[in-house]
Amino acid sequence: MGDASMDHVLNDSSYTLYDYNYSDLILPIEEEGLQAASSVTATFYGLIIVISLTGNGFLLWYLVKHKGLRSSANLLLLHLTVSDLVFTLTLVPWGVFHIWGWIFGDVACKLFSGAIFLGFYSYMMFLTCMTVHRYMAVVHALRISLLDARRGRFYTHLTCTAVWLFSTFCSLPEVLFSETVRSSEGMLCVFNYQSVMLELTISYVQIFVFFLLPFWVIILCYTQILSTIRRCQINNREHTVWLILATVVGFFLCWTPYNITVFLESLKLLKIEALSTFEWKKGLVYAYYITHITAYCHCCINPLIQIFGGVKFRSYLLSYTGFRRMSERERSHTFNSQSTPFHASVSGQTNV
Repeated sequence: MGDASMDHVLNDSSYTLYDYNYSDLILPIEEEGLQAASSVTATFYGLIIVISLTGNGFLLWYLVKHKGLRSSANLLLLHLTVSDLVFTLTLVPWGVFHIWGWIFGDVACKLFSGAIFLGFYSYMMFLTCMTVHRYMAVVHALRISLLDARRGRFYTHLTCTAVWLFSTFCSLPEVLFSETVRSSEGMLCVFNYQSVMLELTISYVQIFVFFLLPFWVIILCYTQILSTIRRCQINNREHTVWLILATVVGFFLCWTPYNITVFLESLKLLKIEALSTFEWKKGLVYAYYITHITAYCHCCINPLIQIFGGVKFRSYLLSYTGFRRMSERERSHTFNSQSTPFHASVSGQTNV
């Protein structure tokens, strides 16, 4: 879509569209650049959808059919996988939107606007809960071993319910204020901000509650986990360390650039002169297109880490595809990890 398609939005400053729509960040881009960015975005959405559905579909099937849901770790991983799938499925209409405009109607505009943020918010919360659970299982293994399994599952169910309710509540503004707008080139699905304060509030909730807080918890917990692993004689310790580092680095690379861009956009809304020039606005446009794609790759990262980094999933996948021979190192880790409650706890929480 070119600049002509944005005339309605330009004439009404209360309309702002997110990165999955056509934000007023996009206005400074020339028509050719906007069309190219839309095509590239739709292409990457397609790749993300294929990889995420394949990986998360396998995880969901494996957890339900083979692992069961008796452990808290499996329950949390199940909810994280469902969250990834919710996010992935909502990318389908937004990918279509980047090519043909919004063709699904006003109700779908509201529902899919809320659903994509529901998947985003719940992913951050469940990833944080899994990190805290692994921290407790490794650093406070003795205390966890004394907890009744049934009570532990009850607390996990309660936590997951609270996460879904809180994520749904935080997604309500997108449901309530999203609407379709007719432009010269078709329909748009836009978010009608009632005020700049509402827009800033939503931006800062994303940055502080759903990025900085989870990131701080992840760094703090995994630092303690690594410290505990180094102090103890744990089989396959190097593998565990690399698995943890992959989780942290993947989170950082996916979400940090995106949240920096959102923060810079919030400064522009505050009418900071240095960020109000045409060059800055144009730079934010291209930064937004790039960083939101990297952020959306998060739904591919978790299944890849779990399947190819986790001993249990990888061993099953190799066996299922006909490669039944397991390396001596993995076989030794699998059997020796059951020798003590602490070792079992560590291997169970860092290698699933």
